Amino acid sequence: MTNEQLFNKAVRDNQAAVYRICLAYLYDRSHAADLYQEVMLQVWKSMPRFRGDASINTWIYRIAVNTAITYNAQYKRNSYTALPDMGGIPDSGMGEKLQQEVALNKLSQAISKLEEHDRLLVSLMLEGMSYKEIAEITGSNTNNIGVRISRIKNRLMKLMNDKTDEDGL
Repeated sequence: MTNEQLFNKAVRDNQAAVYRICLAYLYDRSHAADLYQEVMLQVWKSMPRFRGDASINTWIYRIAVNTAITYNAQYKRNSYTALPDMGGIPDSGMGEKLQQEVALNKLSQAISKLEEHDRLLVSLMLEGMSYKEIAEITGSNTNNIGVRISRIKNRLMKLMNDKTDEDGL
């Protein structure tokens, strides 16, 4: 398989996941699109150096994470607009789909309050990756990832159940 064919297949198989990683770092679709393009450029430039030691998916995720870190360091675009609080909507009379949307909005809002690195771990976890795969992508060890994810889950539960704004409002 040529580098171009491998690249096209890798992009097809991973584009949604890579875009979600970009969103996990920025939460601003205009910047996420720019970051996504930068990730794809870095993947293309790195194709000749792909040795196959790891799966192509893990390799691309690693490039996405490193590119996102570099992007944030260069452009200091760490600010984002938090999603509106949907927690005040009464549950009675809502359809199941609307209740799911409210719950997803609340989860998304809670995730947006996490530290950047924690948002990345949540994103990879939501992709269905194992702790081992996440450790490979982030350059950490499996036990550390397990502990961090456990703490993140507890923090998310607290954020989702907290009725008051963290800013004291």
